[in-house]
Amino acid sequence: MKILCCASSIVSVSGIGVGKCFDDIADADYSAKKPLYTDTAHEVPLREIPFSNEDIKRMLADDYKVVLPSRIYTRTALLSMLTVADLLKTSPSVSGKKVVVVNATTAGGMDKSEIYYRDLKANGDADIALAQGHEPADATNLVCDILESRGAEVVWSTTVSTACSSSAVAVGIGMDMLKAGDVDYAICMGVDPLCKFTINGFNSLGILSKNVCRPFDADRDGLNLGEGAASVMLCAESQSTELNGTVALCEVLSCETAADAYHQTATSPDAVGPTLAMKAALLKAGIEADKISYINTHGTATPNNDESESTAMINIFGENVPPFSSTKFWTGHTLGACGVLEMALSAEMLQRQMILPTRNFATVERLAPVGKMENANLDYIMTNSFGFGGGATSIIIKKV
Repeated sequence: MKILCCASSIVSVSGIGVGKCFDDIADADYSAKKPLYTDTAHEVPLREIPFSNEDIKRMLADDYKVVLPSRIYTRTALLSMLTVADLLKTSPSVSGKKVVVVNATTAGGMDKSEIYYRDLKANGDADIALAQGHEPADATNLVCDILESRGAEVVWSTTVSTACSSSAVAVGIGMDMLKAGDVDYAICMGVDPLCKFTINGFNSLGILSKNVCRPFDADRDGLNLGEGAASVMLCAESQSTELNGTVALCEVLSCETAADAYHQTATSPDAVGPTLAMKAALLKAGIEADKISYINTHGTATPNNDESESTAMINIFGENVPPFSSTKFWTGHTLGACGVLEMALSAEMLQRQMILPTRNFATVERLAPVGKMENANLDYIMTNSFGFGGGATSIIIKKV
């Protein structure tokens, strides 16, 4: 069964839109900006979505006609609803269709839970409504509500949390659900906000750079956190006759996951997990390694990740590593959102036949990423997402 991606959406530091994010990566000033809405004592670059929670509520109500019952909404919930509402503007109609939803997040509703904990610790009491959206599935349920309001029959939904590979794993689950049959569309998505939980956590690991990050550079010193929300709609090729003029963005050939179980937060130096994931993705896609035109790397700019990912690429491709880059210098590391966000950007690269660069790269350590916008003949793209615990996921997409 052929699986097509028939719509995509990104909400990022660029605002709303895959094309907007793509253009900013190509041309925007990538220097650090002061965050407006994120409460943190750490003076590190953060890639913040340029909307307050109140802004998002207004956009959902006014621009997307989403009815929001009165309650406290976490930023994860609001961003989840925003990306899906935006997705539905360009996707085939879901009215009367059977839909599955696979959401992914690492932080869930921690932004409001942090306030609940602060108030409880200070006052001995707190508004329990602040914790209403703590569970990651809260955002998923709200997405299902939007789909049902558009006439969809949501036959199944789930929420994935496998650290930074979460939304890439969501794509694999969505593909499996379509192949199982009796499903028209799979909406696969990932969302993570900036919050104290993630900023403090990564700071405690000593891997936050105080400058704009430098993926694969010999002098890299850590990552930049970002917040993001991204979604894709997948369907079987047999469903494509009902796309009503919508052109498929790409074919999704494979999504494979492996783990090396080397360390709680680090990938093994010999890259067992990433190598296994990339090899399995090629095998499932039914193509040889030399068919890959470009790799959208995980590329976090931490010493461990980039060294390990370089090893994995050499393990798979030998001396003929394809052109590759990391877009995290602009988007930041969006954690649970990065898998789908980077798949959507990769599909845009297939559409435009252009490779997005890794800016801010200066000194080669082992492999050099693409450093400027390049026109290219792109047929197959591999996109990688690696998570804590050694989990690694590779997706291969094809031009249609």
